[in-house]
Amino acid sequence: MELLLQSMLGFLGGLGIFLYGTHLLSNGLQKLAASKMRAYLTKLTNTRWKGVFSGIVVTFFLQSSTVTSILIVGLVGSSAITLSQAFGVVLGSAIGTTLTVQILAFNISVYSSIFIFLGAIFIIFVKRNNWNVVGLLLLSVGFVFFGIHMISSSLEPLSENQHFLRSLLSISQNPLLFAFVALALTALFHSSAAMIVIGIAFVSSGVLSIHAVIPLVIGANVGSTIPVIVTSLTTNLEGKKLAFFNFLFKFSGAVLAFLLLPFITNHIDFLPGNAQRQIANFHTLFNVVIATLFFPLLPLVAKVFEKMFPKQTEEAVFTVRLSEGLLEVPDEALNNSKAEISKLAKMVYHDMIQRLLSYLEGNIQASSLRQVEERIDQSYIQIQKYLLKLGQRDLSGEQSNREVKLLNILNDIEHIGDTVVRFIGVAEKVSQKNLLFNEEDLAALHKMLGHIEQTYKNSLQAFHKNDLALAKENIQYQSTIDQFEKDIKFEHYNSLINQKENNPDISAVYLDIVNQLLQINHHAMNISRTVLGLI
Repeated sequence: MELLLQSMLGFLGGLGIFLYGTHLLSNGLQKLAASKMRAYLTKLTNTRWKGVFSGIVVTFFLQSSTVTSILIVGLVGSSAITLSQAFGVVLGSAIGTTLTVQILAFNISVYSSIFIFLGAIFIIFVKRNNWNVVGLLLLSVGFVFFGIHMISSSLEPLSENQHFLRSLLSISQNPLLFAFVALALTALFHSSAAMIVIGIAFVSSGVLSIHAVIPLVIGANVGSTIPVIVTSLTTNLEGKKLAFFNFLFKFSGAVLAFLLLPFITNHIDFLPGNAQRQIANFHTLFNVVIATLFFPLLPLVAKVFEKMFPKQTEEAVFTVRLSEGLLEVPDEALNNSKAEISKLAKMVYHDMIQRLLSYLEGNIQASSLRQVEERIDQSYIQIQKYLLKLGQRDLSGEQSNREVKLLNILNDIEHIGDTVVRFIGVAEKVSQKNLLFNEEDLAALHKMLGHIEQTYKNSLQAFHKNDLALAKENIQYQSTIDQFEKDIKFEHYNSLINQKENNPDISAVYLDIVNQLLQINHHAMNISRTVLGLI
């Protein structure tokens, strides 16, 4: 009994170290390559064949089919690739996952201590950020292989425990039940590789035969789709399409494999290598075969999914849509946050700044502008909370800089809304005090609004496209605004003198209106300054 308990504790400890190692490895690789992989996917997915190849490469380098799916969701959402091409990437992603198992099937766990030692040295003693990431990758690889070693070592004593063997054999003799257990555990671990490594350990320790482990591999393959489906329930439409296609693709393959299970069982010994290698080879072959079967059907499947998940009509009122699941992939969370801030900024332009002239002319009510400002405040709070949550993650220096820039730009957009409300409050004094501005003053306000619109539009474009040249040009435009401010004040006072007007309320209200407009322009300019990294 004591031996059984020690073996179980060793198994759980080894599994925990393995899962932690794969988590660290995926996070480290994301820091190094997630943005590069996104750019790579954008360029090399213009055909289905390239999509499959890209899916293999990206999933292998990022060590996570989930991260690949999240990147693809963003690309489909921005119309960078079609749904059919995205489905091709999903097929490649399934194959890419099997390459990890191929590497893990090599008996190199004895070298795990070397990886752990070198990783610790780089992390503790080398004070350079890039080398710290290298150290993290070495440490995570060491944890992965050490975890495999612990799992295998803990199962060897269990092969002599008759009670454990009878229990496991009774489950494995029911292939559907064994596959379902593997499916459930894979969904719990969020790792098909972990489940297949356990299967390999069962075979290498003599607990189960290679034939008994086949249903485990099939179940693990389907189980890896469950966390993606759960995450997709809170994502956009593209996320749901890809998640359910991934499940359909692998579940169909599992059904086909069970129909052919007697044939597979009788012929798996023909696969090259020892028993461990044969399991890895079967896992790869299984995914290659179902990907090959699905590949010609991708355009048809894409059309079916477009009908199953029809495009939603755009909401009349701006709503923030940010998925908590994306926080696991900081680069994509930052991209989505930027997209939401851009949408909010456009709403500020169309529903506030462009309507100020109509308000001054009495064509719209102040209440409609105040309602827009309330929506801006609500959206600001949602996006800010999301970015602050993201900032609490282990971000790279570049990611932290991007997050701070987004927070600054978001803050300036919210301040523009506040300033518009103050502008309304000042402008209302015109009717309250029965003031009358002359045509020259009104024309000057119209011209100033034109300058502000141009400044804001240029800042938004510089932000959206990360156009540093445009941002710099926009900041240089500030000298024109400064001169216009001097001119407008001079002309106002000159006009009052010529008209022999001595009511101080006219100047007080008029210049307050000008100052509020200049404040809007200041925040618009700040966006360009932030793009250049000057704030």
